[in-house]
Amino acid sequence: MGMLGKSLGLIKWSWLLVLAAVALLVFFAFYSGNNLQNADSHPEQSAGISGKEILLGSSSALGGHASFLGTQYTHGAIAWFNEVNAAGGIHGRNIRLISYDDEYDPPKTVANTERLIHDDQVFMLFNFVGTPTSVKIIDIVHENKIPSFGFFTGAEALRTPFRQYMFHVRASYYSEAEGAVSYFVDILGHEKIAVMYQDDAFGKAVLTGVQLALHRRDMEIVASDTFIRGTMDVQRAVETIRESGAESVIMVGTYSPLARFIKRCQEEEFEPYFHTVSFVGSKAFGGEILEQDIDPSWYERIIVTQVMPSPFSEELGAVRKYRETIKKYFPEDEPNYVALEGFVNAQILVDALQSSGPDLTRSALINAIENISELDIGIGKTVSFNEFAHSGLEGIYYSRLGEDGTFQVFTP
Repeated sequence: MGMLGKSLGLIKWSWLLVLAAVALLVFFAFYSGNNLQNADSHPEQSAGISGKEILLGSSSALGGHASFLGTQYTHGAIAWFNEVNAAGGIHGRNIRLISYDDEYDPPKTVANTERLIHDDQVFMLFNFVGTPTSVKIIDIVHENKIPSFGFFTGAEALRTPFRQYMFHVRASYYSEAEGAVSYFVDILGHEKIAVMYQDDAFGKAVLTGVQLALHRRDMEIVASDTFIRGTMDVQRAVETIRESGAESVIMVGTYSPLARFIKRCQEEEFEPYFHTVSFVGSKAFGGEILEQDIDPSWYERIIVTQVMPSPFSEELGAVRKYRETIKKYFPEDEPNYVALEGFVNAQILVDALQSSGPDLTRSALINAIENISELDIGIGKTVSFNEFAHSGLEGIYYSRLGEDGTFQVFTP
């Protein structure tokens, strides 16, 4: 009995020692975990921020068949950042934008984004160009909880479902598609609408918008066909849509193949109205139309919906400031809608950075953007965001081609 008692006592103390050891392990694991978490969270918040600079990262088509878009979008933003830096920056910090070329190629966009976040340690992502490129970074953005602002795309996939870390200035492609259908159907009385689109996420995004707009009017697309991104092979689409007898064609793609499509229609004496969305880059599109010697009598039938006011406006303060600033820093650039949009994005971001205060963090910036309400930057309409609405502007403009190859805003 005595030996049994001693054995039970030893077992009891053994269990107590085990429990004590487990408690110590849990304590140290918790303590170490908290320290690691704090150590990790600090770099996340302060990445890309120093006493002298705020580091932004961009990937866009600076080369390749869509180079006009990335180049001009970047020039517009840099012009305003240069002005802000010359005036003392943001609470004493200069803005620096690292821009990588992805040639409008999604795998390159992904590689550039990973490099910007992990190697360059940027504070945020800014002014990415394109739908097929931008949709590939959605998961990367949210896994890294990095604010991303000012996408040159109106694709719904970047907006729905709600994307916590993604912010847009421009109206959506659904808005542009509704505007195009409204003009052709409600104003011109057209009954046959066709779509010719780039066979990727961009083309399908606009196609869906057109289908929805027509469905609201109890109508359907009369014909549709595709072409491969980066090619000029539009002949099949010309034949498909010509045979349908379409009165208007909504085109989706970059400027060169769309101009080729119109030229081929002219050669086959097929004379519908033509439309494309703002992504096309109206300056480059107009230049391609002139270069391909499309009959000037067709110009008034070529429509582009815009998400920015005319870059030639004399009435709007931000547009005048844009022209002055772009001439100062990029004197060889001519005014265009793409650069104006980049400029406007930069203006809105600067306002949010200023509002974030001197102790800048990613969460502070997000909060500042979400608290922008009816901000008037001088473009004739105000900008608003909130916690559940990450698109700042609404509404579109109509523009058509003039004899000088520029697209001028008009009221239907």
